[in-house]
Amino acid sequence: MANAEHYNLVPDVANYLFGGSQSETAITIGGVTPDGQDAVNDMTYIFLKVTEMLSLNDPNMNARFKLGVNSDTYLKRLCEVNFITVATPSMHNDDAVIESFRQNSEKIEDLRDWAATGCVEITLSGKHMSHTGATSTNMVAGLEMALNNGYHPLMNWHLGPKTGRPENDDFKCFDDFFDAFAAQQRFIIDHTTRLNNMAGEAYAYLRPTPLLSTAIRGAIGNALDVTRGGALYNTSGTFNIGLSDVVDSLLVIKKLIFDDKTVTFKELKQAIDTNFENDPGLHARAMKKVPRFGSGSDEAVEMANRVTSMIHACYKAIKNFRGGDYTVGFWSVAQHVAYGSLSGALPSGRLAYQPFTPGATPHPSASNNFLDNMRDVARHNPRNMDNNIAFNVKLVPSAHDTREKTVDTMYSYVKSYFEQGGMQMQFNMVNSEVLRMPWRILKITEICSCGFPDTTLILCT
Repeated sequence: MANAEHYNLVPDVANYLFGGSQSETAITIGGVTPDGQDAVNDMTYIFLKVTEMLSLNDPNMNARFKLGVNSDTYLKRLCEVNFITVATPSMHNDDAVIESFRQNSEKIEDLRDWAATGCVEITLSGKHMSHTGATSTNMVAGLEMALNNGYHPLMNWHLGPKTGRPENDDFKCFDDFFDAFAAQQRFIIDHTTRLNNMAGEAYAYLRPTPLLSTAIRGAIGNALDVTRGGALYNTSGTFNIGLSDVVDSLLVIKKLIFDDKTVTFKELKQAIDTNFENDPGLHARAMKKVPRFGSGSDEAVEMANRVTSMIHACYKAIKNFRGGDYTVGFWSVAQHVAYGSLSGALPSGRLAYQPFTPGATPHPSASNNFLDNMRDVARHNPRNMDNNIAFNVKLVPSAHDTREKTVDTMYSYVKSYFEQGGMQMQFNMVNSEVLRMPWRILKITEICSCGFPDTTLILCT
C-alpha cells in the first residue's frame, strides 16, 4: 500500500502540521462541459471502477455533480465507491462551487471547466495559476488575542492591536467584541499575506517556471512567466482553521454575557484562564445551554456567515504578488490538531490544547441529528468560500444494513445536501468488516490524519 502513495521528504514540523499528507495529486471527474452539457461518460465510470478496485487515497479523487444535468445513477455510483473505499471520492456541488468562484471570473465557460487542486480547492483548468494552499490562518488565535487586548497567552507576546479587555468592561455590547475580534483577525491576515507576497516575489526571481508557463493559457500571449502573473487567472488560496470553534465561542459570549446576562465577561474570562477547573458549572452551561453551529439554530448559521463574510472581506482587500485576489477556504488538512495544541481554553467550552473542529464541519456535540449538521453547513454563503470547504462525515452503518440500503441512504443525504446549496461532502466509512481488517484500519487512520472526519452518524434499521 505504501508503495502506491507518494510522500515528500519534509521536516518534522511539516509532518506535525500536515499529518502524513501525501503530494496531493488530484483527479476531478463529472460535472459539466464548458458549454454546460453532461460531462459524465464511459471514462468517468472507468475512473470510478479503478478507484474502487485499488482503494487508494492517492491521488485524491474528486467528483463534480450538477443538479438537473448529471444523473442520479451517477450520484449513487459515487456513493457506492465512497462506501467501498471507505473514504473517496469527495463530492462537490457544481452549482455552489461555480457560484462561489464567480467573483473571480466573468466567463461561465471557464467556471464550468473547474477542477480540484490538492484536497478540494477550485482551479480553472489550464488557465489558472491558483497557488491554492498559499497560506493557513489560525482563526482561534485572533479570538484569543481579542480576549487579551492583542496579547497571545501561549506565545507570551503582545502581537496585535490593543482592542480592549473583558476584565475592564471595555465591551459594552456584543458588536464591540466582534469588532475587536475582526481587528485582530485583520492584523493576522495582513501580516500573513504580506509574508506570502514577499515569498512570491522571491520565488518569481529565484525559480521561474518556463515549461509550466507554456501549459497555462495567457503566459505566452502576455510574454510573462506564470510566477509573475502571466496566467489568465492569478489567485492565491488560503485555508482558515477553527471555524466552528470561533463561531461557537462567539455564540457563548453573545448568549450568556450580552443576551441573557447570566454571567459577566470577567467571570467567563477567569474560567477560560483556569481551563474551567474552578467553574465546572459555567463549563457545562457553555457546552449545553447555547445552540452551536450544526444544531439547526438560525442564530448560529447567521453567526457563521458573519464570521466567514468578515474573513472573506479581509482577504479581498489585499492583492497577491501576481496582482490577483486571495481566495478563502475553510479546510484544515491536519492543522486543526497542531493549532489546537497551541491554544488555551475557549468560551465554547473546548478545553486547553485540544484539537479544533476540522474544516467547516460542526462540533460533534452540536446535535445528535446529522440532518441538523447537514442543513447548517449547506446554509453557508458560498461566496465567502471561493477556495472551497471540507465537510467530512464519519458514517457508521447498522450491522444489519445491506450495501444497497447504505448506499441509498448516502445518496439521499448527498442529494438533499446539494439541493439545499451545500458545496462539498465526503463520507469516512466505518463498519464491522473494516474493524476486523487491520489494513483497512490503518487506511482509515491515514485518511483521518489528513484532517477531516468529525461527525459520527449511526444508521439504524
